[in-house]
Amino acid sequence: MDQDITLHINSHVLEEATLYARTKGIDLSSLVENLLRKLTKSKRTECIRPLHQLDPRVQQLVGVVPLSGDEVGLDGEDSKDIYLEKE
Repeated sequence: MDQDITLHINSHVLEEATLYARTKGIDLSSLVENLLRKLTKSKRTECIRPLHQLDPRVQQLVGVVPLSGDEVGLDGEDSKDIYLEKE
């Protein structure tokens, strides 16, 4: 659901951001939304703890659920490898 908001942005920054958005073929709202999505997503990935810090019961579950459609084998080892790469 989209929502209207009011932002106070320096006029020079606003002009540069508008030009940047145009070069990318998007509007300023989409640019801001994409940046906010990226910022909030990176915070979530920073919360990933190393596998050895997880409860042993949780460690057994790593790799059971695919990260996306093509990243998991039948035994979940591909997802587990991807998780471990983030350590």
